[in-house]
Amino acid sequence: MNKSTMSGALALTHPARPLYNKTMSKQRIELLAPAGGVTQLIAAVENGADAVYLGGRLFNARMNAGNFDDETMQQAIDYAHQHGVAVHVTLNTLLREEELPEALKYAAFLYAAGVDALIIQDLGLAKLIHQFMPDLPLHFSTQGTTYDLRGVEAAVRLGFSRVVLARELSLTEIRQICKGTDVEIEVFCHGALCVCYSGQCQLSRFFGGRSGNRGACAQPCRLPYETVGGQGNVRYPLSPKDQCLIDHLGELIEAGVRSLKIEGRMKSPEYVGTVVAIYRKYIDNYYRSGHCRVSEEDREALAQIFNRGGFTDGYLRGNDGMELMAGDIPKHQGIFVGTVKARIKGTALVDMALSKPLAKGDSIEIRGRSVEGCFVTWLEKRGPLWRIGDIDGEVHPGDKVYRLFSKSQLVSVRRTFQGFSLSGDSTKPTACRTRVSARVIGKGENLELVLKHESGRTVQVPAALHGDMELDEERLAAALRKTGATAFTVTKVDIRGRFLGGLRVAEMNALRRQGMAVLEDALRVRRLKPTCWYQPMETRREGQITERYLWELPDVERTTDPEDLYRKQDQKEVLVVPVKNFVEKDVQLCEGKTVIPWISNVTRGEESNWLEEHFDQVVEACRETGIYVGNLSWIAPFREAGVPVYGDFGLNVYNSQAEAALASLGVEHCVDSLEAVDFREAGKVPLMTLQHTPDGERLLAKRHEALRILRRPDSDQTLLVPEEGECAVVRGNLYRSGVRRVYGI
Repeated sequence: MNKSTMSGALALTHPARPLYNKTMSKQRIELLAPAGGVTQLIAAVENGADAVYLGGRLFNARMNAGNFDDETMQQAIDYAHQHGVAVHVTLNTLLREEELPEALKYAAFLYAAGVDALIIQDLGLAKLIHQFMPDLPLHFSTQGTTYDLRGVEAAVRLGFSRVVLARELSLTEIRQICKGTDVEIEVFCHGALCVCYSGQCQLSRFFGGRSGNRGACAQPCRLPYETVGGQGNVRYPLSPKDQCLIDHLGELIEAGVRSLKIEGRMKSPEYVGTVVAIYRKYIDNYYRSGHCRVSEEDREALAQIFNRGGFTDGYLRGNDGMELMAGDIPKHQGIFVGTVKARIKGTALVDMALSKPLAKGDSIEIRGRSVEGCFVTWLEKRGPLWRIGDIDGEVHPGDKVYRLFSKSQLVSVRRTFQGFSLSGDSTKPTACRTRVSARVIGKGENLELVLKHESGRTVQVPAALHGDMELDEERLAAALRKTGATAFTVTKVDIRGRFLGGLRVAEMNALRRQGMAVLEDALRVRRLKPTCWYQPMETRREGQITERYLWELPDVERTTDPEDLYRKQDQKEVLVVPVKNFVEKDVQLCEGKTVIPWISNVTRGEESNWLEEHFDQVVEACRETGIYVGNLSWIAPFREAGVPVYGDFGLNVYNSQAEAALASLGVEHCVDSLEAVDFREAGKVPLMTLQHTPDGERLLAKRHEALRILRRPDSDQTLLVPEEGECAVVRGNLYRSGVRRVYGI
C-alpha cells in the first residue's frame, strides 16, 4: 500500500505551541474554555486557557454534561489554581422557590472550595449569594438577555461584576458597551449559536417538557421543519452554523472585551484542546505583533474538529440573514475531501478522486442518495485515484466524500492532555506553568528557601546544613530549577547570606520538592464556609385578575365591537398592549378594561430607537397606568421619570427572591417567568424571540405542534408562537394568587 503522501495528512491541524506561561496574559483578555468533565478541564488547562467554566451536580444549564461531583469539583479547583487558571462555576438555571435553600447551600460549598466566580441567571439566587457571600464575584449569564449598556448597568446594581452579553450583538454595540462601563464584559467567540435570544426560549419545554432555562434543553432548533408560506427550501430553518470569531480577535481586544468565551460543555476534550490551542496562539500573536493572520492549516483544524457547514461570525457585522444558517445538516459536517468515482465490483473498496488527503483511521461520510459513514481501513494509490475501504452501503459515482474526523488530528491533540490527572501524580511535564522565583538565605548553620509565586503567594522552607562541607551554590541553583512535572517554572534563583555548611545533592532535590509541595498547598484557596439561611418572601394576594397580552392592538376600523376581540370575564381584566400602540392608537377601543402598555423582552433595534425618540411622550402617556417592562434595560429610565414599572415575563422571575431583587430597582410587581405557563391553556405564548427571521409563515415538525412565525410590527425581532389554540386563560401564577394570564394576537 502506498502511504507516500497520505501519512501525517493533518499533522498541522493541532499546531505546535511553545511552552505557555500565564504571565503572558495578565491584565489582558481572558480566554475562557468549557470543561464538561475532568478530561476536558485538563485539555483546556494544558492548551492555554486562562480560565475554565464548568458545572457541578446541581442547577447548571448543561445537566447532561459530565459535570463534577463535590470531591472532583474541589480537585478541579485546586488543579486549575496550581496552573494559574481561574474556575467559574455555572449555577445558571432558573430556580423554583423550594430549590433556593439547596442552591444557596451549594453556592456556600463552592465559595468555601475557592471558586473564582459563579455564573448566574436567576436574580433571586444572585440576591442571596450577594447577601451572604458579598466578596464572591457573580457573572450575569448570557441567559440574562443583556444586549445594551442600560442592561449592563442594571446588572451591576444587582451585584454582578461581569456580564456575558447576548450573542446577537454587533461589534459596534459591543464596543459602545465596553466604552461605557467599567464592569467586565464577556462575549462568546467560538462554538454553537442559539437561534433564540438566550433565556427567552420555551420551545424545548413546549415540545417535550425539557426546559432550556432549567438545564435540560432538547435542542428542537436542530430538528427538520417543513416551511409553509415561503420558498420552503431550508430543511433546518432554526439551526445556525457555529460561530467563529478568530478573525476578529484584534477588534474584540481593542473594543475592551475582558473575556472571550468558547462554547462547548457538551463537546469532547479533543474539541476543547484544539479550539483553545488555536485561539491561544492568535491572542498571543496579537499581543506580540499587533495582528493575528490566521493560517489555512488552523482554519482547517477548527473546521475539522467541528463545524456545521462552515462557520459564521454571527451578528458581529450585523444580521447575516440566511448566511447564518447551517443548511441541510444540523450536525458536524466535516470537510469535503473528494468524490466517488467507482465501486470495485464484489468488494467493499471504492475508488475516489481526492482534493484533500485521507489516512487510515480517518472517519468519513459519503453523501449521495443515502448517507454512508465508515472508518478508512484500506488506502492505496491507483494512478490519479485512491482506492479506499471498507465501505458498505449504497455508494454511487459522483457522491461527495467528507472527512468527519482526522485520526492524525485527534492523536496530536490527545498528546497534550493524556497522562495527566487532577491528583497531580503524573510524571509527564505540563505545558502550562506559572512562574516562581527562589531565594536561598544563609543563616549560619541553617538556610531558608523562600519561593515567591507570580500570584504573590510566598512560602518558606528551612533546612539544616552539614558543617563538614561547603555549599555548592551552582549545584543548588541547578537543583532548584528542576521543577519536573510540577506546574511551576523557576525563573530566578538568588543565593545570599552566611552559610556554615553545605547540602548533599539528594538533600537539595528534597528541599526543592518540599518547597514545591508547600507552595502547591498555599495555592489552594479555602474560605470559611458562610452561615446562610433562607426565609421565603410573603406572597401578595390580590383579587381575581386576568392579564391579557396582545402582540398588537388592532386598528379601530377593524371592529365595531370590542367584545368581538376580547372574551368576557367575570373578574377584572387588564389588557397589556405594545407601548407604541398604546401611545399612538385610540385606547378607548378597550373602554371598560384596564389597559397597560408593554415593552417587550428584547427591544434592541427599532423598538429601542422609537422609545428613545418618543420617551417624553411615552412617560406622559404612562404616568398614571404604569408600564410593563420585559427587560432590565428600560427599568431605570422609567423609574427615574416617575412612571410605575411592572416586571414582565422576559425578566424570568421564578421565585419571590427574584421579585425582591427587581424591587430593589424600583419594580412594583412582577409577572412570573414563562417557565410557570401551562402550554395547554396559554394561547399564543412567545416560544422563541429571534433576531434571525425564518422564511415563510409557519413551521411544521413531525409529531410536534405547528409554529407560527410572527413578525412583530415596529420591532427588529421575530417571535415563534403556537399555531393552534385560542387566547386561553393561564392559571397558576406563582406569587399573586388569582392572577391569570392570556397571550393573543
